[in-house]
Amino acid sequence: MIYKDPAKPVEDRVKDLLSRMTLDEKIAQMTWVNLLDVITDRHTLTFSGEKASVSLQHGCGYINRIGGETELKPAEMATLINRIQKHLIEDTRLGIPALFITEATSGVLSRDHTVFPQNIGAGAMFNEELVWEMGNAVREEMLSTGERLALAPVVDVVRDHRFGRYEESYGEDVYLVTQCGMAYTKGLQSDSLSRGIAATLKHFVAQGISDGGRNCAPIHATKREILDSYAVPFEAAIREAKAACVMAAYHEWHDIPCHVSEELLVDILRNRLGFDGLLMSDGSGIELVKEFHDYCETLDEAIELALKTGIQLELLEHSLKDNLKPLVDNGRIDLSIIDAAVSKILSLKFRLGLFDNPYVDVSRVRETVCCRAHRDIAAKMARQSLTLLKNRNNILPLSSDIRSIAVVGPLADKKEFAYSDYAYPSHIEYMYHLSETVEGEIIPTSVFLKRKDTRFEDLYHDIKTVYQAIFERVGPDTRVYLAPGLKDTTDYNHDPGFFAIDEAVEAASKADVVIAVCGDTSGIGYENDSGESVDRVEIGLSREQKALLKELKKLGKPIILVLCNGRPLELSDESREMDAILEAWRPGMEGADAIADALFGKYNPGGRLPVSLPKSLGQLPVYYSQHATGKTQFWRNTYLEMDTRPLYPFGFGLSYSRFKYEAAEFSQEADRIRVKVTVLNEGPYDGDEVIQIYVRKRYTSVKQPERELKAYKRVSLKNGQRITVDFDILFDSLCYHNKDYVLGLENCVLDVMVGSSSEDIHHQQSFRIRFEGGMRKVSRRVFTNPAYIEA
Repeated sequence: MIYKDPAKPVEDRVKDLLSRMTLDEKIAQMTWVNLLDVITDRHTLTFSGEKASVSLQHGCGYINRIGGETELKPAEMATLINRIQKHLIEDTRLGIPALFITEATSGVLSRDHTVFPQNIGAGAMFNEELVWEMGNAVREEMLSTGERLALAPVVDVVRDHRFGRYEESYGEDVYLVTQCGMAYTKGLQSDSLSRGIAATLKHFVAQGISDGGRNCAPIHATKREILDSYAVPFEAAIREAKAACVMAAYHEWHDIPCHVSEELLVDILRNRLGFDGLLMSDGSGIELVKEFHDYCETLDEAIELALKTGIQLELLEHSLKDNLKPLVDNGRIDLSIIDAAVSKILSLKFRLGLFDNPYVDVSRVRETVCCRAHRDIAAKMARQSLTLLKNRNNILPLSSDIRSIAVVGPLADKKEFAYSDYAYPSHIEYMYHLSETVEGEIIPTSVFLKRKDTRFEDLYHDIKTVYQAIFERVGPDTRVYLAPGLKDTTDYNHDPGFFAIDEAVEAASKADVVIAVCGDTSGIGYENDSGESVDRVEIGLSREQKALLKELKKLGKPIILVLCNGRPLELSDESREMDAILEAWRPGMEGADAIADALFGKYNPGGRLPVSLPKSLGQLPVYYSQHATGKTQFWRNTYLEMDTRPLYPFGFGLSYSRFKYEAAEFSQEADRIRVKVTVLNEGPYDGDEVIQIYVRKRYTSVKQPERELKAYKRVSLKNGQRITVDFDILFDSLCYHNKDYVLGLENCVLDVMVGSSSEDIHHQQSFRIRFEGGMRKVSRRVFTNPAYIEA
C-alpha cells in the first residue's frame, strides 16, 4: 500500500490513504477521544484494550493533554502513549496513529517538565535567541514522551491590562511579539517536522483588545489594523517559520464570530497571509458559535458555517464527532470539505513521521525531561526577564553581610510565585479540586485524573521559594525574618485567618531592610488573580497587599518590592512609596535564584518592559504605538486628574550600571536606513543594555503610529566597555496598506530614533523618502531588521 511506504511522497501517501477511508474514519480524524475512554478508570490510569476497541474503532485525530490532565510522570506518559499508538496501528483497520496534543506556553503542560518564564517575562528579555532555545528545549521534551503538537505559541498583541490572559502574550508591540513568535515556532518545529513539534499560532486574531478586557468579548479594529498590526506576528510565523497550525479565536470581529468568519479565515488568513496548514477551533469554539455568541439557531448550522469557512479540527468538543455524519449524508456539507480537512490532518501526521516512527524510547525520557541543560535555559531566561523599575539612592544591590532582613508578602514563601496559568500544576488546580467532588466514572471532561491518595501539593516541582533563595545568599551573621503577613495575594473566601499584618510589621521593625514579595497568582479561575478567564476591573496589587505595604511603610524602613505577576500592573502608589521595585514577572522554576542573585548583586537586571504601565486604569489604552492623536488630549493635553503619559513606558528598565549613548550615525541607501550606535558602560557594574530603534512615518495617505519599534539589540558590556552596533532598517519592513489597501511604503518623512525606551530617545534624524510613482510597493513584508555587533 502506497500510504505505508516511507519512500513515497507525502502527497501520494495521503491520497492513497484517503481513498481507503470510510466516512466514519474520516470524521474520526477531525475529532478526538477522551483519555478516560482508553484507560481502565480515573484512578489507575492504565490502558484498557476493551475500552479502546470501542472508542478507537474508527481511529482518532488526537488525544489531548495526556500529561496535562493527569498525575502521570514523564516516563509513565511515554509508556501510555506508546501503548495507545500500538493499539491504533495494530488493532484498527487502517493503522492511523494519533496526535498527542498539549499546551506549551511556559513549557510543556505536563508533570515534572521544565517550567520556563511565562511569555510576558520572555518578552521582557528582548532576546529572541533565548526564546528559540526555550522552544527547542520544549521540542526535545515533547519528542521524548511522544506529544507532537503544541498549542503554542501565543502571538496575540495584547493592549488591555484587564485581560486575564495578558501574561500569555509577549507584550503590546507588534515587532517584539513577531520576533518572539517566529523564534519559538522555529525552535518547536526544528528544520524538519520529522524531528519537530507542530506549532499552533493562537488566537487568530486580535484577541487581546476585547471590550472591557473580557475574555471572548468583541473586538473593534479596522481591517487595516488587523493586517498591519495584529495579524503581522501570525504572518511572520507562517511565512518565515512555516507554522504548521493556526487556532481560531473565541471572539467576534466585524459582528461575526471568528470561527465562522470568511473574511478572517479565508480572505485574510489563507489568501493574504498565505497559510496552508491545519486550521483548528479553540476549545469548544464551534459549539460556542451557537451557545455563547447565539449566532446560529442550531448547532448543525454552526458546524456547517465553521467547516465551510475552513475549520478542519475540533478542539475539546464533540460537535463534529456527534453531528457531522448526517450533515454529509443529507448533503448540507459536501464530502470535498471533509476530504480537504482530513488530507491536511493526515499530511501533518506523515510529515511528523508518526506513520514511520510512532513509538518513543521510554528509557531516554528521564535524561531529557527537565534535564540540567533545560533548567539552565530557564534560569538564564528568568535572569534576563528581571526588570528594575526603581532603585532610590541605589539601595540595590544589597550586601550579603547586611545585619538583618525581613522577608514579607504573600508570595515570599510560596511556590506559586513561579507558575503561569498554563504551567503544571497551576493550570490543573481547578480540575484537581473538581475531581475531589466527583463520584463514579461519569465525570466532566475537565476533571483531573489521579490516584486516590495523590495530594495537590505533591504535583509541584521541588523548587525554591524566594525566601529560601534569599536565605541561602546572606552571610552567617545575617538575621532573616520571614513573616508573609497575608495567606494569599487576595482574600477570596473571607478567611478569618487570612491577615497576619501585625506579624509582618513586627518582623520588619527588627530588620534593616524589608523585602516584600507581592504580585498575583495564575490559573484558570480557582483562587487566582491572573490567567485565562481571570479578567479584572482593578489592575493594581490587590487591596490586601496594598494594606500590608501601607502598614510597613509607616515604619520608615527601606522597602524593596519584588513583583511576581503575570498581569502587567498599575503601580502608582508603589512607585511613590517603595524604595526599589524589581519586576520578576512569572519567572518559572529557576526564578527564586534569579531574584536573589539580582537582589544581592550577583546578577545585574537588564530586562525591559514589553508593555507600558499606566498611572491609572482610566488611561487605558496606553500602549506607546498609538497614533499621535491617541497619545494626547485636545487641547489641554491632560486628563483632569493626571497627564496622558504612562507611569513606566514600553522598553523601560533600569540597571545597577549607567550606559551612555555616545554617538549615532544615520545614512540612507536605496532600500534601507543604516544606523550605527555606540554605547559605553560607565559602570560601576557589568551589565546589559537594550538598544532600541524606533521610526515615525509622517505625511502618508493613512495615519501611522506616532512611533514604532523596528529593531533592537540586547548587548552585554563589562564595566568601562564600549560597543558599536549596526542596524539596517529595511524599507520593506516599514510597509503598510495605504488608502487603497496596496501594501508598500509611500513617500514620507521618516524619523529614525535611537533610544533606551520608547520615551528615552538619545539620537534621531529625519529623512525625506521619495520613490518613483510615489510608493515602493511590497510583495512580501520583511519582518526582521538585522543588527550586527562590530568586532
